[in-house]
Amino acid sequence: MPRLVLVFLFFAVTAQAGIDPVQKSPATYQAEVEAELIRARLDLESAKRRQAQLDKILEIQTLTAEQNLRKAKSEAAGAVEEAERAKLVLEEALDKAKSTVATAEKTRQQADFEAETKLALASQSVELAKISKVTEIAQLQKKVSDVAVSQKIGYPRDPMIEGVLHISDRRIAFNGVVDDALATYVCGRIAFYNALDTQAPIFIVIDRSPGGSVMSGYQILQAMESSKAPVYVVVKGYAASMAAIITTMAERSFVYPQTVVLHHQASTSLQGNATELAEQLKWTKVWCERVFVKVANKMNISVDEFVKRMYAAVSTGDWKVLGTEARRLKWVTDVTERISEDSVNTIAATPAPAELKREGMGDRPASSVSQTILPSPQPFDVWWVYDPSTEFIFP
Repeated sequence: MPRLVLVFLFFAVTAQAGIDPVQKSPATYQAEVEAELIRARLDLESAKRRQAQLDKILEIQTLTAEQNLRKAKSEAAGAVEEAERAKLVLEEALDKAKSTVATAEKTRQQADFEAETKLALASQSVELAKISKVTEIAQLQKKVSDVAVSQKIGYPRDPMIEGVLHISDRRIAFNGVVDDALATYVCGRIAFYNALDTQAPIFIVIDRSPGGSVMSGYQILQAMESSKAPVYVVVKGYAASMAAIITTMAERSFVYPQTVVLHHQASTSLQGNATELAEQLKWTKVWCERVFVKVANKMNISVDEFVKRMYAAVSTGDWKVLGTEARRLKWVTDVTERISEDSVNTIAATPAPAELKREGMGDRPASSVSQTILPSPQPFDVWWVYDPSTEFIFP
């Protein structure tokens, strides 16, 4: 800067400050002016920096405000979209609910129509049954009334009264070989007595039965298990094989002390090649164990253990015991010295056992046992039968 300008500035500054320039030397004045000039420059730079900082702060605040504005606009737009989505969801739910109500109404109307149709058909069936069963109902009523008793019969849930077993008129005779005819009779009587009373006990009374068909016996077991009224078995003489299984599986079974109960393995006949024999034997084993396992379970042992004990008791495996021992083995539940038949009825006497063909004695000694030809079993059936006086021959 030219010296003349510095001098001029010096005099101007000193004049404003009230300083007499005459009192100081030019060098002094020049130094002070330069100092003031430096301070002015510093103040200017400081002002510029502050201005720059203010500009930056303003720019940041502007950017922040713009960002907040964009965010607010975005949130507002999102809220609108969310509201639209919620509206669509509600409208969809409403449409679905309306559709469900309409479907339910149609279903209800269809169910009402079907119920009315079934009711009409049932009413017609009842009317037809009334017409077609009048004769049968009359016959059954006659049979029910055809009971010879000297006093009113009681039906206690526990028929053992003071050591005496009381058998009511709800009695089913069970004798001879177990076959389809006997199974049909016994199952029919169980259903008949249930129709009369579902509480009073039903008695299956076995005088003598060597057993017989497994399938026929299984039908009887199923009828006993399905019966609402309790089904008890009474054995007076002996029950063997399938008859013994029916006795053991009864809810309660009653025997005399001298009654004979016999369990053994089932018998069957096999024919065919080695593969066929193996398949038949496997099926027979599976089928019989399905029945026999229930007896073993009642004794709390396995089937294998049951069979082992059979042959330990007797070499033939025909394990027979008297009534008291049968109760100890859990083959029966009760032993009684006295049985009172409180009624004798004529309701459809048991059918005679199917007649079995017997072979002629020929030249054999008179002491030899007779031979009995068993009828061909039904498909998948086997024989569970025992009679030491007869040699059973399989067809």
